[in-house]
Amino acid sequence: MIDTLRARVEALLPWVDRPARYIGGEFNSVTKDPAGKLRFAFCFPDVYEIGQSHMGGVILYHLLNEQEGIFCERAFLPWVDMEQAMRREAIPWFTLETCSPVKEMDIVGFTLPYEMLYTNVVNGLDLAGIPLHRWERSEGDPIVIAGGPGTYNPEPVSDFIDLFVIGEAEELVLEICSVVARKDISRAEKLELLSRVQGCYVPATVEVKWREDGSIDAFQSQVPLPVMKRIVADVDKAYFPTKPLVPFLQVVHDRANLEVHRGCVHGCRYCQAGMLYRPQREKSLETLTRQGEEVIRNTGFQEIGLSSLNTPDNTQLVPLIKNLTKAFEEKKVAVGLPSLRVDSFSVGLADSLNKAKKTQITLAPEAGSQRLRDIINKNISEEQILNTVKSVLDAGWREMKLYFMLGLPGETDDDLVEMAELFKKIVALSKGYPGRGLFITTTLSSFVPKPHTPFQFVKQFPRDVLERRIRILRERVDPHRVKLRWREFELGELEAIFSLGGRELGKVVERAWRLGCKFDGWSDHFKYDLWMQAFQECGIDSGRYCYTDKTAETIFPWEVVSCGVDKDWLWRDLQAAWNRKSIPNCFFDKCSDCGVNETFDC
Repeated sequence: MIDTLRARVEALLPWVDRPARYIGGEFNSVTKDPAGKLRFAFCFPDVYEIGQSHMGGVILYHLLNEQEGIFCERAFLPWVDMEQAMRREAIPWFTLETCSPVKEMDIVGFTLPYEMLYTNVVNGLDLAGIPLHRWERSEGDPIVIAGGPGTYNPEPVSDFIDLFVIGEAEELVLEICSVVARKDISRAEKLELLSRVQGCYVPATVEVKWREDGSIDAFQSQVPLPVMKRIVADVDKAYFPTKPLVPFLQVVHDRANLEVHRGCVHGCRYCQAGMLYRPQREKSLETLTRQGEEVIRNTGFQEIGLSSLNTPDNTQLVPLIKNLTKAFEEKKVAVGLPSLRVDSFSVGLADSLNKAKKTQITLAPEAGSQRLRDIINKNISEEQILNTVKSVLDAGWREMKLYFMLGLPGETDDDLVEMAELFKKIVALSKGYPGRGLFITTTLSSFVPKPHTPFQFVKQFPRDVLERRIRILRERVDPHRVKLRWREFELGELEAIFSLGGRELGKVVERAWRLGCKFDGWSDHFKYDLWMQAFQECGIDSGRYCYTDKTAETIFPWEVVSCGVDKDWLWRDLQAAWNRKSIPNCFFDKCSDCGVNETFDC
């Protein structure tokens, strides 16, 4: 069956784009004899180039395959041309390692980085031949699990997922596998056992009670709620693959990656990741140096990225860079940082890593006015921004990428006018330097209220307001010096709906998929009109999710799970935002009593 299916798949490859997406066999990939092993399909609901860049997936793939009794294979969603060919030829969704049908696995595990992959999950289940709804599955079907930041509100896709992994999965996934591997209990008994394990949310154990207005009245549960996330307390001892798979084709992050720490406690009020991944935990300098050297030796990459939510905050960063630079001197391996916070320390680090070639440096001020920066707890001043730009110019850069958010809570037209003035001041700074002057690319991301953040209580601005504010900026900036980019506001609206909505949205996801919605994160495939048709056919008002403020008494769908941050603290922090009061970084300053320290060792 496997050989026959592989031959049928290979017959399609000359006729589709990027056939290397579908062949497997990459350097450091793993193959095993599947006989007698628990079979796990790690499924990423997007194309290979995106999924193979996902560090969490790389970690779990190698961790699972180091277990003698487990065989983990990968499955990435085929692109439109390949999917059409597969459906035409009745070829099911298959794994890369053995070209086996995904449906034959014991566990099918989806990673959900964000909400706009929901229709892709449904599409993958259908392409695999797995019943879409969890209540339709029987003993012969795999257990479908999902994890990642997109599952901290699990409810919109709870119709399709048997079990959600809440938090960091390295330890928990092995516990799940040990239960699923048991032959002496039924599928239902396995899920019941797992529902009592910290970090496992089984939606079948929870019933939602609704009010007449469509809001949540209460949860009726067979297990204690909320389900608390799992974390790896000692990341220095956490599993990290130093012999990771090397793709055949260029992926989004085409480099080796070294995770330097987990968590971020800057407390930016819009940032979900900063709340979800608390507390901050660092690896030791010895561990990081060893892992970095081994990864390069085992892969041959010419760049290694130092990865975390806030890499410049790492207390070992400067000696780590010195160690890696010395180790890679003969191999000429570059050491890279992600987008930088706005301070001269970060610029100095970037300069030390880019002596040979100045291309583009990326900074993230997030808000254009001091009032808004205070509201979002960014804790940077305009003077710091301009001093950072001067440091960038002194270091030789002439191209800069800036990240800002549009539609932040409390934003007015005046804030956009102030942002435009900030651009003028930045450009003016470059006039005394040799060359053609500074060119700025500015990416504007529309604000999306996210669960487990202080701004979960706050509504979005409607599209007409955001469009007017874009016009304000465009009228006031020099297009020869500042290039403005922004994504579709409709996409931000839909992301907010699924960030804030509950399990009633499952029927909307399914209807939208049946109407033809998939790859919604790709602008050329996003079909806003079909999504609105799905809401209308399902009798659900989409505007009630993203265009209404919430109160401290609102019961949110995601209160079935917890990242450890107290809801009451989030509400108090929102009030602090309106009063422009900052919250300290508790890694370097005092504890802000967010609640995480009551559950985890900070």
